[in-house]
Amino acid sequence: MAGQKPDKLPLLTSASNSFICHRYGLSVKDYLTRPKECARAHVAFARDFHLDYLVVGTGYIWYGCGPEMGMEWRFAGEEFPGFVKGPVARPADLEKIEVPRRPSGYFATFLEVNRLVNEALGDQVRLTTSVLGPFSMACFLRGIQETMLDLIRDPGFFQACLAKAVDLSEYIGRQVLATGLEKPILNEIFVSPEMIRPDDYHRLIAPAIAEVQARLGADKVPNGMGAFMGSPGDPESQKGGRALFNAFFGAKESLAAIRQAVAFSMPGWPFPASLSGRALAAWEIDRILSFLGEALDFLVREEGLYPSISLVAVLAHSSQEAEEMARKMRAIHEFRNNYRL
Repeated sequence: MAGQKPDKLPLLTSASNSFICHRYGLSVKDYLTRPKECARAHVAFARDFHLDYLVVGTGYIWYGCGPEMGMEWRFAGEEFPGFVKGPVARPADLEKIEVPRRPSGYFATFLEVNRLVNEALGDQVRLTTSVLGPFSMACFLRGIQETMLDLIRDPGFFQACLAKAVDLSEYIGRQVLATGLEKPILNEIFVSPEMIRPDDYHRLIAPAIAEVQARLGADKVPNGMGAFMGSPGDPESQKGGRALFNAFFGAKESLAAIRQAVAFSMPGWPFPASLSGRALAAWEIDRILSFLGEALDFLVREEGLYPSISLVAVLAHSSQEAEEMARKMRAIHEFRNNYRL
């Protein structure tokens, strides 16, 4: 995290819920509602694949925006649920939304999973998780498309929703910090250069994020996603932020994307040599290792950086796919161990 030379480059995973379910025999319901079983699977995942940095408990419905808050979700077979509708249709509905007195429902399970994983692995693995940011909470309150339209059509209503979301995001952050995890990411899952114009972000959204950080302690919840937006009024830095977005999520697995992003960084994350879930699933091992070798040689040998090997999304939709993904992860681990710094 400090950019110093490690003995080995760290292996990082972010979204891994579907893989964990199929690899360790959990149903989606088990994952979302049985904290001991879910935590046990996370611990096994980290140990089996020698992970150094793990995002614990991914799944939007967990992040404090579940049905216990009035949001509507829809389950589809054995897949993780998708968000359908928020409880706020008009300004008067905001008055009905209250900050909970204590966690309940899916969010309470999420907190317990994080606490249990931290007890088991906190002194061995860098662990983090999500504090849902105020803009994303506003999207769940109002609806994602509705919130995007409010930005343009009804900025007053947008700001009222955002103000309520600041209070809820602060509450979520306090509960997450109480699990013992250090520096969870203030996760604005809907903040990306492809959804929000950078200048709109800095003018309309960033002040609410800064308010949540100030209430929780500015250094306790880093705003990693904000790095994708560059600096206000600075088109060049905003281009750099988009490049960082592409590099971090492996949106464009190419040295060109990494070269564009190398001058930028994300608070709370080491610089990534990333593979997207798409590439991990579709590429053969030889192609995966070839890309990693080129990326690491550029970052380490030419730029003097010590990046993480970031497996952004470790996905599987069946036990067979999970076994194939496990084979690729073991190959990446062996490659990492043999890579000379």
